[in-house]
Amino acid sequence: MKKFYKAVILISLLILLLPLEIALSQQSKTTDAEITEIVQKITPQLIEIRRDIHMHPELGFEVERTAGIVAKYLKEFGLEVKTNVGKTGVIGILKGGKPGDVVGFRGDMDALPITEKTGLPYASKVKIAFDGRETGLMHACGHDVHTTVLLGIAQVLAKMREELPGTVVFYAQPAEEIGDGAYAMIEDGALENPSPSAVFAYHVASDFNTGQIGLCSGYALANVDGFHAVIHGKGGHGSQPHKTIDPIVIASRIVLALQTLVAREIDVAEHTVISVGSFHAGTASNIIPPDAAIRETIRTYGEEQRKLVKEKIIRTIKGICQSAGAPEPEIEYFFGIPSLYNNPELAEKMMPTVIRTLGEPKLLLKAKPSMGGEDFCYFTQKKPSVMFWLGCTKEGDPYYPAHSPHFNPDEKCIPHGVKVMSAILLDYLKMREEKK
Repeated sequence: MKKFYKAVILISLLILLLPLEIALSQQSKTTDAEITEIVQKITPQLIEIRRDIHMHPELGFEVERTAGIVAKYLKEFGLEVKTNVGKTGVIGILKGGKPGDVVGFRGDMDALPITEKTGLPYASKVKIAFDGRETGLMHACGHDVHTTVLLGIAQVLAKMREELPGTVVFYAQPAEEIGDGAYAMIEDGALENPSPSAVFAYHVASDFNTGQIGLCSGYALANVDGFHAVIHGKGGHGSQPHKTIDPIVIASRIVLALQTLVAREIDVAEHTVISVGSFHAGTASNIIPPDAAIRETIRTYGEEQRKLVKEKIIRTIKGICQSAGAPEPEIEYFFGIPSLYNNPELAEKMMPTVIRTLGEPKLLLKAKPSMGGEDFCYFTQKKPSVMFWLGCTKEGDPYYPAHSPHFNPDEKCIPHGVKVMSAILLDYLKMREEKK
């Protein structure tokens, strides 16, 4: 009998909640339609903004022009604007018409020292002196798209301000490519007054078609570490190597030994990459030099793994030098930006919103963890955060990865990204209110 009454109560609750669920579903459809309508109207302006930024790329923290454009538009949209945060970062604060929580969105602004070869009418013509030589400057990693998407979301949500239950903070960040911009902004108080309970971001992905969104829950991007090592030997004549301690042979043994660490000493399931990218020694074919220098990048996930790999690499280098009778090597080992961790709970919570705005579940793709790096990781260390991959390759077009001089994202990804992220930020704030 008790089971019967429990069943009756459960059915009654479901009947009572059904109209609420229908109402919320209808409300979401209405909101999505409003977002879509606004996005359609502002898309021509967004394309103009993106092309202007693309034609005038700036490097690292030297994004004064781009930051000025962002600040100008955010003020026009009615946001409170802070400039020179973390040197040249910009923050826009959009306070909604209803009280509520705080959520953030980050977009980066800087370009790369690459000479553009797209042939576009709005291609970059900017030249700079970099590392002692002249080179072009190009938005070859999609930061012009990220910045434009940020401005698009700000404009959409500003037009829907009265419906917004809380505050959205927009972070236009410099110097992502050198890994310092996010840290500089956070150190300068970017996550305070107001302090978001979550932060979202995009990165364009040429692996995915326009209209698709990729998501990797958990570790998504790697620690970016490395070392510079100088192997000391004893130089001499190339015809009498037995009278020398050959640093080239020693360094070569080190390069090969480091490749065997993975799988022999490091679990292959732990996602570790060790790559020597620079090897310099000697001046002539018949001279054994006194020194050899190697540089390496190391990619891992998590703090424990990066410390473990460091210990094994240093032990290997010193051990090989000692076995060859060489002096103690000089090793400069450094930890760069940490791995990026997409909060699984937050990612799962926002997946229904993404699927709803995409229209089809198959357009939300499960992305594989990457061994690339991204300084949005500093946001993920401080707040529950998720970076989504924004598909940007038109179906049928040739594939060009980021950092290619031919990289040319499909501009249709801009309104698509604005629409999806506007819904994510709005739904997140509504969920926080409903939870309260």
